[in-house]
Amino acid sequence: MKTASWSLFTYPVMDIKAAEALLNRRAAEGWALERVYLGTFARFVPADIRSAWCVDWSRPGYSERPDYLALCADAGWTLVQKVGAFNLYKAPVGTPPIQTDGVEESRRFRQEVLRANFKGWAVLLVLLLALAALVLLVSGGSWRQGLLDILLTQTGLFLLLSLPAILAAWLLWTGRLLLRLRQWHQSEGGPLPVPSRLSAGTAARLCLLCRIWGIVVVLCFLIDVGHRMQMGSALGLLLGGCIGLYFNRNRKDKEGRKLLNSKGTVVFYALVLLSVTILAPIFSPLSDVLMPAPALNGETFVPGATRVNRSFPRSVSYANTDTSSIGSFGLRYQSWWEDTGEADPNDDPVYLIRESWTAGSYLLPMEGDYLVECYTARWAWLSSLILELNCEKWFHPVEGFSDVWMKEGRWSNGQIESVLLLRSGHTVVMVDTRSGPIPPERIERLLALLSSPHGG
Repeated sequence: MKTASWSLFTYPVMDIKAAEALLNRRAAEGWALERVYLGTFARFVPADIRSAWCVDWSRPGYSERPDYLALCADAGWTLVQKVGAFNLYKAPVGTPPIQTDGVEESRRFRQEVLRANFKGWAVLLVLLLALAALVLLVSGGSWRQGLLDILLTQTGLFLLLSLPAILAAWLLWTGRLLLRLRQWHQSEGGPLPVPSRLSAGTAARLCLLCRIWGIVVVLCFLIDVGHRMQMGSALGLLLGGCIGLYFNRNRKDKEGRKLLNSKGTVVFYALVLLSVTILAPIFSPLSDVLMPAPALNGETFVPGATRVNRSFPRSVSYANTDTSSIGSFGLRYQSWWEDTGEADPNDDPVYLIRESWTAGSYLLPMEGDYLVECYTARWAWLSSLILELNCEKWFHPVEGFSDVWMKEGRWSNGQIESVLLLRSGHTVVMVDTRSGPIPPERIERLLALLSSPHGG
């Protein structure tokens, strides 16, 4: 005989009657709710006596008023558990329902459902406005580097890839909300209609996917933090977050209800912030594992040149990880200098101007005769996007080659700067030098290296 049964319990606020129907349906089958774990999975145990269940609304994160609980207890209803915005009550079969006023119940339905959805709409609108502002405020080619910076982070790439799904889910959610409001209007103040099991089950699974999405975002953030954040920044985040939670711990709503288990909430969020400093270095090595395999391992653009891998000062983490390449699960960025020994040591130091969404414009010292930048993408469409972001209007195609571009310019001191840009498979390479024009034979050699099995 089964000793326990599990059901998914991720119903949104608009499907409160579906959650209530599930509890009563399982009760009719001889099961009683023991507890809902993690606000997601309901565990049922065999019951000798059948009970009636009622699901009432309450503000998420707030405990119900003692006088209201006492009123429910006098009517025969006992609070079993609070799950998000739901209060789960149990009573003997035949006990009158908690809400007997259909008009009042529908008013609370509108209030709670619209509040929850307006918050979601506001967050989505802020995100879209922030992206639009980013595009409008930057000028020239800086937006290109900004998008590259986003693609080179686990969190940024995952958010960009999931944005279409987020918009589709938002449209679906808005449609279901309008449907629920229409169904209530048709009930003319009577009991709220119960959604079909198919519709409610689909919504519950979608809510589960949203929670899994949130977990993935957190893991991506931990990987990025461990690979990029300085120790001082991590400790500052932890200390500032704990101070903010301490002063926020006695927050109350307009009805005077205290925050549910305020001390426990502070401890929980403090542990979450602490995980940024403790778990991030553990997750940091995953950054290199998740990235595509590196291209041009140990190879140089110029035969016989000395290769010096760059470290990225703005990406050095307190974890012991390699900083000669950075990237995400879809894109790896490597950069190194090549010293051919041809440069005159008496010449002035050479700097390249770089623009970054996070660091702005900055001077990049060239510690060799050539600067090589290599992007290795996991998908062909992403390598095409990287090529478009780097191939600005002053590049011109190189005759005799496919997917190869070049730009040249003369500086005031007479030096000729040549920038080579090419793509081979999923790899995009840019070579920058002030040692004069780049000969075609070196382009052919680079394409041969990239097309070989070990070159990517």
